[in-house]
Amino acid sequence: MKLNNYYYFLVLIFLFSCGGGGGGNDSSTIDDSISINPIINFFRVNNTTISSGEFATLSWQSTNAISCEASGDWFGTKNVSDTQSIQLNEVKTYNFYLICSGEAGQKSAASSVTVIVSAAQTNIYSEDKDSYCATPENNTSNYWLEEFDNPVFNENYFTYQQGNGFNAPNGQWIGGWGNNELQYYTAAGDNNSKFYNSTNNTTENLFIEGGNLIIQPILDEDSLFNDPFCIDNPSCDYKWEYTSARIMTSKKISISPGSEITVCFKHPNGTGFWPAIWMLPEGFIEGEKNWPYDGENDLVEHMINHQSFETQSTIHFGSGNEEPLYKIQAVPPNVDFYNKFHSVTLKWELNKLQYFLDTNITPYFTIIKDQTTEFNYNHWPFNEDFYLIINVAIGGDMAGGKTPDVTNFCTDKDCTNNGNKDDGRLLIDYIEVKSID
Repeated sequence: MKLNNYYYFLVLIFLFSCGGGGGGNDSSTIDDSISINPIINFFRVNNTTISSGEFATLSWQSTNAISCEASGDWFGTKNVSDTQSIQLNEVKTYNFYLICSGEAGQKSAASSVTVIVSAAQTNIYSEDKDSYCATPENNTSNYWLEEFDNPVFNENYFTYQQGNGFNAPNGQWIGGWGNNELQYYTAAGDNNSKFYNSTNNTTENLFIEGGNLIIQPILDEDSLFNDPFCIDNPSCDYKWEYTSARIMTSKKISISPGSEITVCFKHPNGTGFWPAIWMLPEGFIEGEKNWPYDGENDLVEHMINHQSFETQSTIHFGSGNEEPLYKIQAVPPNVDFYNKFHSVTLKWELNKLQYFLDTNITPYFTIIKDQTTEFNYNHWPFNEDFYLIINVAIGGDMAGGKTPDVTNFCTDKDCTNNGNKDDGRLLIDYIEVKSID
């Protein structure tokens, strides 16, 4: 550690050690000045691990402060709340310290973040390929790989989730899956889809073809899908224009901290689709876990605000009032997520989440519990077992509302209307889950 960094580290320790209460025993005495002491609400960096030459974006917000000072690997007077991007060219660990002060006589507040900068990587997208996914490798003690090389959809691993909504823990029906989505998720069974293939356990919305799991949303305005829950209820007459599929691994493939999860995928082309590869805690289906307090981890999602060359990873947590933490990651436009296969890998450790794209060895998104201000006062839910979910939603809050872009939607089970069928489909080449040994 450099001498100047060591000095500022000692300053931070001193400032934090002065933040406790007095030594008296009279707990009824309250110091009114505490309410006007400066507070750093958060001080964060967009990524704690980057390659040399890339930018780190620091953002902070304080209360009751009149000035802030930077030290360590940045310096100078800073606004009391602001954002600043800094290009980091040297291969080393950067330490950024922030001290915010208030009126005379008030205690200062201090915080710090660290960024690890590694050597710049070669451009893995310089070669034109159909797939840039990482290659599965069975090199750990606990390993599962599903490559979809069998036309039978394996019910030992996956369960269909059916319907247009769910029952909340209080019994309230939440239609549109809480996002005003338009689709009905079909499932295995003679009445649960239009074209159930009992031999392969597949439907018109989910099947295996060419070594890929395919989720195919359908817009069929001429032959609406009859809601199967209305069969024995004459007063119920729900019919659906949009159908799709949603599957999960709950109670079949549970995933724990100490695991590395990789999914190789290709997004459907258009803003009317909302494809997602994500995770919820085991026990959520049974009503034992609550959202968002017990966590949601979105490895991959593509929404109306994303370009063709962007994808997003997100975590949800807290009471519901907190903003989720997320990162939008881009690739060169000529190798976008519509036309090429890409993989996202989640390296999941206790109190730490890292997300990698394709064969890149530097994560594009890192969340460390002890270095993320939000978890100073929110429960960290990501040390429990989770299960995997894969689905394609239609319209709603994240994909075009009630009038989504339907340019590339298939209109029948064989997608005869679409010259490039894959434009209207989510393709999954493989799913890999292994232990971090």
